[in-house]
Amino acid sequence: MKTPARTPTAPAVHVPEPLTYAPAVQPAPPAPVAQIVTPQGDVVTGYLMQPADHHNHAPAAPQPLPVWVRSVALLMPVTAGSATLAFWGLSLAVESLAALAAALWHLFLCLLALSAVAAVAATWRPRRGGATATATATATSRGLFGKATAKATATVKK
Repeated sequence: MKTPARTPTAPAVHVPEPLTYAPAVQPAPPAPVAQIVTPQGDVVTGYLMQPADHHNHAPAAPQPLPVWVRSVALLMPVTAGSATLAFWGLSLAVESLAALAAALWHLFLCLLALSAVAAVAATWRPRRGGATATATATATSRGLFGKATAKATATVKK
């Protein structure tokens, strides 16, 4: 016997059903069972019903939030905005701060050289009377605001 060839109208696709996991259910404790003997002598077995707790409690009035909670909640966006603005400003000023740090470093070196010259001039005593000693220190810095030059001269007469 010949069977006609079938042409499927839609491809046969097997779609697996999703697996569902049921949580483990703890069995309820068995209800108490009682056997009652009727006046006719029949024994009736039944479950004892526990009386339901029918408490008509009024819903608890909502407690107001403490003041510190409300204050923190109001100040959090302000603090976050201020920190964001400060970090954004610092990111714009990084180059200026670097130039300022370089200028302060060169000022420190100039003052260090000046103090070294003054210390040498104060301790150096010429052998001849009436002699003078002169020392000069120069420091130059290039920064954001241009070029800065500091020159210090110390003269000691004896």
